[in-house]
Amino acid sequence: MVVWGTGIGLQFYLQTPTPLLAVESGSMEPVFYRGDLVIVRAVDPTTLVVGDIVIYNSSSIPWSSGDVPIVHRIIEIQDVGGELRFITKGDNNHGPDDEYRTADDILAKVIGSVKYLGFVTLILLPPTGLPSIIILIATFLVASLLCDNFAPRKKNEEPETIEPTVQG
Repeated sequence: MVVWGTGIGLQFYLQTPTPLLAVESGSMEPVFYRGDLVIVRAVDPTTLVVGDIVIYNSSSIPWSSGDVPIVHRIIEIQDVGGELRFITKGDNNHGPDDEYRTADDILAKVIGSVKYLGFVTLILLPPTGLPSIIILIATFLVASLLCDNFAPRKKNEEPETIEPTVQG
């Protein structure tokens, strides 16, 4: 309940439905590494400046297979007939992204990060999500059984036996 309330509180305070995002690639190294958790805030695109790190959905990229948030830096801002165009680039990429982003594409601005905490989210994402959870639970069950069966007993201690009871 507290976690849920904290999530709602962050959404309200940071004015975005997804205030925390896991970095899924190495395109922003060395600033962010895969598995880092970024904290984002809704932003008025007219306040963005060159150097800001923003989030946009990959649905605006033709080869993308879904709405995967992309974390890249603004390297240039153009005003073309009153329309703002943001040229973005991953710090670890050789060149800028293939297409510019418009104000409508920008979802949020990165305001902070926590190293490695995003791995929790990445492990739970498909295609590894459900199998990872099943393997994790099975590992804990097996470890628990092994620990109980092989736990050292005190000298002269007999294993506990359960006597059957007859009702009737």
